[in-house]
Amino acid sequence: MADLLGDLAKLRRRAREDRHAYSFPLLFFGVASFLAVPLHAPGSASRGFDVRHPVALGVYWTAVLVVGGLATVWWYRGRGARVGIETSTGGYLGALAIGLSGPVVGLALDHLPFRFSSGTAVGLILLAAATVLWRWKAPRAATLTAAVLGTAVLQHDQPAIGQFITIGLGLVVLAAVERSTRFTTITAAYLVALCVSAGFTPLEGVTPSTWSLGSVVVLPGLVLVVGGLAGLRRG
Repeated sequence: MADLLGDLAKLRRRAREDRHAYSFPLLFFGVASFLAVPLHAPGSASRGFDVRHPVALGVYWTAVLVVGGLATVWWYRGRGARVGIETSTGGYLGALAIGLSGPVVGLALDHLPFRFSSGTAVGLILLAAATVLWRWKAPRAATLTAAVLGTAVLQHDQPAIGQFITIGLGLVVLAAVERSTRFTTITAAYLVALCVSAGFTPLEGVTPSTWSLGSVVVLPGLVLVVGGLAGLRRG
């Protein structure tokens, strides 16, 4: 009987591992991050995040997020069809939609009669509240409101990493659904890298260049690529 229960536990563990498909979105967005470096050519001699073609950079990332999101759903569904267990991706698409809507909502923030002393802190608090509400299965309207406002405030205060915030939202949702220790660890490492990138890049104290402005993609992009390769090896 003990052997039978042990075999059953192994089968369940193997089934959970077989349905893990997180390597694809990690590699897709990681490679796309480094491909964006040439679009970070400086727009002037002034310091700060001022790229020469901001519209092109914005269009690039919008396309990457939309195509990457749809491709990830396709990949997960294909993987689910092969192993017989499909991971739900509805929440992932919802997270990407929230991230993509952030800049639009952020436009309204410019017209508020007041300013936050620290938009980053406010955004993080709202996103933390949204996470708690989501885990507690609170009313969807409350969860969505906190998530949308938190994302918008955070992206408004940290425009250089806005696209990575959107990617992070999607990864958090996927990690919660997949319940993979390795994926959760990779996602946590990505969020830490994102915080470091927000604090120290683009590189300060140097003449703006494509590489100094593009340095903002290095840490999060590297974690995504390494995490994706680790996922492939595990598979």
